[in-house]
Amino acid sequence: MKQFKVIDQLSLIDGVLMCKRPSGRSYQKAHYKQGDLDGACGAYSLSMVLNILGVFEADELLTPTNKQNKRTDEWKLIKALNQWGLYRDGLKSSDIRTILKKYYSDIVSVYIPRLEKNGKDVPEKLKYWIDQNTPVILGINYNSEEGHWIVAVGYALDENYNYTSILTLDPGADTPRYCLWNGIIDLDKEPRKTYGYRYYSDKADKTILTDEPDKVSLDEIIVITRN
Repeated sequence: MKQFKVIDQLSLIDGVLMCKRPSGRSYQKAHYKQGDLDGACGAYSLSMVLNILGVFEADELLTPTNKQNKRTDEWKLIKALNQWGLYRDGLKSSDIRTILKKYYSDIVSVYIPRLEKNGKDVPEKLKYWIDQNTPVILGINYNSEEGHWIVAVGYALDENYNYTSILTLDPGADTPRYCLWNGIIDLDKEPRKTYGYRYYSDKADKTILTDEPDKVSLDEIIVITRN
């Protein structure tokens, strides 16, 4: 029987993907789609990870700045995302690290590991962190010019316990209603292909992802942990 491992922080409540608020006493949305917050995939993925870790409330990005407490670390981060985040070219991993170290270092730590050539060690690194219940920002590329940030939140094992796929939350896809992810990366990579992984994203909001996959490479990961 196929098995799925997903980080513990995610729950489906009345068909809405939720995670705990920083207070731990109530729930907030866990997934944000581009267009909900008017930013790019890096800002969405960063906000989702901080939400899931229980150290941020991404809904606050929608609150007028004159109604926010400007003394908090959260407000400083929101201000940075507003200034840095509404970009057409997207966030680089170094930008995400700079923002977090400058504005949120009391709350989280950020780690960008060195990867083997062609990202061969990315699947095992993702599995390690997911087993620690840590969501990971994953950078994928479709070609030499187009890239995307998503969040790895789980993985699948087949009936023989072989590690077969990565489960993701994609800010460019619909919020899932029936499972805890809306994207799947098939780890059966086409040999000698730079963009050899098949990536299925749930743009139709189905539990079973049937759309034609994108061909991608796995290029960067950003690990954020609570202090």
